[in-house]
Amino acid sequence: MLKKKLEVFNSIFHQFGQQHAILTAGNKTIGFNCLTVSWGGIGVLWGKNVGFVFVRKSRHTYQFLESSDSITLSFLPEEYQESVDKIIGRVSGKEADKVSLAGLHYTYDPDYDGAYIAEAHQVLKMKKLYAVDLKDLPKNIKEEFYSSSDYHTMFIGEIKQFLEKEEQ
Repeated sequence: MLKKKLEVFNSIFHQFGQQHAILTAGNKTIGFNCLTVSWGGIGVLWGKNVGFVFVRKSRHTYQFLESSDSITLSFLPEEYQESVDKIIGRVSGKEADKVSLAGLHYTYDPDYDGAYIAEAHQVLKMKKLYAVDLKDLPKNIKEEFYSSSDYHTMFIGEIKQFLEKEEQ
């Protein structure tokens, strides 16, 4: 008999859809920028464990995704959600150091050439594998989500490492 064991399954959806993961892209040469993402997931593709996220070309972080192979997804505890939503999700990294404004800090990982948010309780470190523009979509999807034609690009990254903060 199979038992319902949805805690882990639901946690993944909750973290993407409700808590908004912080995607950080870039490297030490070009710098880093981050944004919140609520569209994404994890799975297996091409024989690799992967994460995938969707970012609009109009976002400042997009250029960091295009110019670098390192992508991290930082999942923060509930206590940070207000600053994540109000600052990371709404302030442009082009105009301000939104990480500092939110009371957060980058942690640079020289072995990975990427950065993630130090206050995270879980982090996915990924290497970009592929990106594809979403354009050829059904009419109803275009009308609901893309009336301004500001389409998303899907970025697929191989998960290289999963970090989890140890309980104290």
